[in-house]
Amino acid sequence: MEVNTLKTKPAPTRSEQKRRQILEAGRELFMTQGFADTSMDQVTAKSGVSKATVYNHFPSKEKLFEEAVRERAEEVFSKLPRLNPTSTNPEVMLTDYFHTLLQVLLSDEGANMCFVLMSEGRRFPENARLIYESGFGRGLREMAEFLQSLHRLGTLHVPDPRWAAERLLGVVMPPLPLMCSGFAPVHAPGREQVHQAIRLFLYGLSAVSPPPTN
Repeated sequence: MEVNTLKTKPAPTRSEQKRRQILEAGRELFMTQGFADTSMDQVTAKSGVSKATVYNHFPSKEKLFEEAVRERAEEVFSKLPRLNPTSTNPEVMLTDYFHTLLQVLLSDEGANMCFVLMSEGRRFPENARLIYESGFGRGLREMAEFLQSLHRLGTLHVPDPRWAAERLLGVVMPPLPLMCSGFAPVHAPGREQVHQAIRLFLYGLSAVSPPPTN
């Protein structure tokens, strides 16, 4: 007789459920109305919990916004393929990574979040710092570390990984400011388009010979 050894995830507590209700209500309001036009009273009404409970979990609107941004960033990064520098095919790995990333970022919810984050960043400097560090800043750091590992292994010649990571994002990313401002249609590029951008980056690097040593 086989014994099922799989552990079931414990059910969330009542407090955790209420926190989740508040966070989801806040995130939806921030995405549809923006930070400035969202009040904690609106969050209270939408979440269906008491004001005291709302402030017990999130003592200010800033804290709620901060958690909503961080959670969204974690959702995005958790869906991305792991960057493995020992992979035998960095071209395929980077194509898979960015194709997945763009599908998430340019979904309906992702586009709404993009619009809010870009508009709020200019109006609220602290929000801008948080948005950058949780999203693109973190992505740049992780990509720079990956490229640095490829350089150490001799797979690519990348003496300045941070610079290279910024150029890579510039090549792969569609015009997000135009999309988020409504001047360009919001749609994720297909895998082949992403692949072409990755090839442009990788073969552009390989075409530049390192300077001769004295």
